[in-house]
Parts: sequence; structure tokens; C-alpha cells
Amino acid sequence: MSVNEEIRSERRCPVCDVVLGPWRRCPNYWCHREDRGFDTVWAVGEHRGELRHAIAALKYRGERRYAALLGRLLAGFLVEHAPTFDDVGVIVRTPGTVGWLRPCDHTGEILDAASVLIGDLWRIDADLLTKTDATRPMVGTAAALRRLRAAGELRASLAVTDPGAVAGRRILAVDDVFTDGSTLREIAGALRKAGASAVSGLVLARQPLAPPAGGSVRAAAHAWYRAR
Repeated sequence: MSVNEEIRSERRCPVCDVVLGPWRRCPNYWCHREDRGFDTVWAVGEHRGELRHAIAALKYRGERRYAALLGRLLAGFLVEHAPTFDDVGVIVRTPGTVGWLRPCDHTGEILDAASVLIGDLWRIDADLLTKTDATRPMVGTAAALRRLRAAGELRASLAVTDPGAVAGRRILAVDDVFTDGSTLREIAGALRKAGASAVSGLVLARQPLAPPAGGSVRAAAHAWYRAR
């Protein structure tokens, strides 16, 4: 059996496409819940090595030369897997918060770079989904706390600028990194509320997953209080 055949034969999660390896079921929290809101999420690669470096350089240091590189990767993935995305009505970005930790709208710049290459193949609207208020970064937070913040401040801040552009359409939401889907769940909720028929995700990198450690609501509440 060739290497490619071995890769294709590996068991993968039908939702987030992660290789399951020895796990009987995907350790991702949202993949088994009917209320996750999104259908499927694809990743160009894993959040490690040069890909991780390029994302961090653009996201946290504002090194804009990486936007073109990451945009090409995104465009190449879409074209290579075009039949999967044939029925996508609109491609949108996941809005971020620009501030002292994030000097630029990195996801928007990546999508802009990709649109130069594929803008005539799909409708791309980077401004269709916005945030009305700044939200705290999710990176580095415990899983339970991340879910609480997403369902709280992130959900309250999301707005669809033109509901008519998403009504009845399948929407593809682009982001930089997929961790557990808490952000994508809120994105999907906002788009579905505006009338989208389906929402899927496409990210540059999937965070390597580990079996969930669990955690109670009380532990999450303590973590939230300590983080204030």
C-alpha cells in the first residue's frame, strides 16, 4: 500500500476531518453535538512548523508579506478541492479584533489575497460578517472557558451586514486556526439566524487535538474569574 493510500485509509472524523488514530471517536467537543451549527470544517494543514510561524508572524507581528503566501495556500486548497465547494454561495471571513495583540485584520488580508486569485470562481465578501464590539482572544484559554466566552461575548458581538446576501445560501467561513469549533459555532449561528441554509468552515491550520480533559462548569467559572 502506498503512502497516499495509507493516508486515505485512515479513519477520520466526518465533521472536522481529523485523523482519529487510536481514538474510537473524535475528541473534539463539538463534533458529536447536534447544536454545533456548522456542517463540516476543512483544514489546509496542521498548526505546526512553517505554517504556524507564518500565521503568527502575520497575526501578532503584522508581517504582511505572509498574507500573500497564506492567501495562495487558501486559494490553492479551494481550487484543488473545487467539487466540494461547488455549491458555496458566499465565502466570508471570521472577524477578529484588531488591537495591541493583533496589529492587523489578518484573516481579512489573507482572504483578500486569495480573492485576487479566485475571486471570479466564488463570491467572496470579507465584510459580510462583522463584530460590533471587541472580544477577548481565545488563544491560551481552557476549553470550557473558551466555550463560555464564545457563547457570551462573541455571540453578542456578531452581526451580518446584509442578510439578503446569505439567505438560502451555503456559506463558507474562513479562519486561520481551528481548535475545537467554539468560534465557528457562533459564526454559524449568526449566519443561520440571518437565513443561511448551511455553514461550513475552512481554516489554514487545525490545532493538533488531544483527548478532552473534561472540566465542570464550576471549574470554568473559576478559570473565568481568575482571568479577569
